[in-house]
Amino acid sequence: MKHIKNLMVIALATVMISCEKELDILPEQSVADNVVFTDKAGAQAALNGVYSTAQLINVFGSQPQIMGDFQADNVEFVGSFPTLQEIFQFTTISTNVTVAGWWQDHYRVILRANSVIARVPGIQQTGFTDAEKKQMVAEAKFMRALTYFQLVNLFAQPVQINGGNSLGVPLVLSEFTGTVEFPARNTVNEVHLQIKKDLEEAIPDLAATFATAADTRGRATKGAARALLSRLHLYRNEWTEAASYANDVISAAPTYVLASNYNFYDGNTAEDIFSIQMTTTDNSRTGAGGWASYYRPAANGGRGDCPFTTDLDLAFQAEPSDKRYLASATGVAADGISRRFTLKFPDAVNNTDNAPIIRVTEMYLNRAEALAEKDGINQTSIDLMNALRTRAGLPTWTLATFTTKQQLVDAILNERRKELCFEGHRRMDLLRKGKALRSAGPTAGISKPGDPKVILPIPQREIDINPSLKGQQNPGY
Repeated sequence: MKHIKNLMVIALATVMISCEKELDILPEQSVADNVVFTDKAGAQAALNGVYSTAQLINVFGSQPQIMGDFQADNVEFVGSFPTLQEIFQFTTISTNVTVAGWWQDHYRVILRANSVIARVPGIQQTGFTDAEKKQMVAEAKFMRALTYFQLVNLFAQPVQINGGNSLGVPLVLSEFTGTVEFPARNTVNEVHLQIKKDLEEAIPDLAATFATAADTRGRATKGAARALLSRLHLYRNEWTEAASYANDVISAAPTYVLASNYNFYDGNTAEDIFSIQMTTTDNSRTGAGGWASYYRPAANGGRGDCPFTTDLDLAFQAEPSDKRYLASATGVAADGISRRFTLKFPDAVNNTDNAPIIRVTEMYLNRAEALAEKDGINQTSIDLMNALRTRAGLPTWTLATFTTKQQLVDAILNERRKELCFEGHRRMDLLRKGKALRSAGPTAGISKPGDPKVILPIPQREIDINPSLKGQQNPGY
């Protein structure tokens, strides 16, 4: 690993330096880290800075999640942002500034988490207990794991390609201390192993709940860590573990239960396992940056950038009484054409909608899919799906509804599509199942798992400044 003393280098080095010099406490505040890590209040402020950075539109604030639907077959991107158009059209180049911003800001979260993990245990203050320190470290480990999981999904092929031995992203696990290290890319398997390690280590020290709904839904908890482990194992085709962790979360009722209707996107309800909290005064998505601004037409306060695809519309029209479909409206899109839009996210003006990162609904879907893959047609998978279908106002299934395992798996994936659409899941659900991101149109032939453009390029500026990344650009870029 090569080192450089020049503290004015750019890219990942720039991120490291900015994290060393100041840690965001609130969007409008910063303080030197040698002041932060002296007492409990400073440690909490540093941890708040990790969550605050995760709010950014480049991280969990909107754009990577919206890409998870518009690079797949749920959403068209008809907006005017050229860098997002490149991703939508599978023409992304390595100098795309949006992609560079995603990379850099993910590492901002990671490096801030690293500082909390490294510094908090050593704080000596009367009344600041070991249990409190361990919980802060555990929350930082959860955030590091969550951020690495999204990052590797964006920049690396799924584990089903090359058995997870494809290049992933660089693992940076230590705080920046003044000497910039330029790491090479780790494999997907290595990144996944670190994510698993962080989450498993965090669970014993995380809280189950907090005193307020905003903290229970917006801070790392035992349930959130187990839910993310379920997702990780599902993406790796590790069915037993995926089902088990999902069941752990479902069994934590009443902490996590299905909401009675679909009016939960603007608040903290028992439907939410983990969501990035947004308020009028505390969000990074001003102007056109929020989920609702992309997904709502102008008549409903948005930009009209991300309407339904015809394919998604047809999937819903197969059962047109679906309440999830009824929570949509037609309106004029950014391209001037009348199209259908979701109304999941209500606030396109102040961007106060929380970002739904993990919902208990996903645990129903994870467990149902994993059991179907492992055991074939089974009553538990049927029951789990019927809970979602009943809420959606649809007829229930029976064992006799299906004659083959694949029919059940496909039906569960279709329910997953309709339940989680517009929340960023579709791209990875298709890739991990070996399916093309597009089934028709000019990009259908270049959208299969393993095709170069289904993942993003390592930003060129990272390769230019980091000698360890030379020769490690993704194929096709």
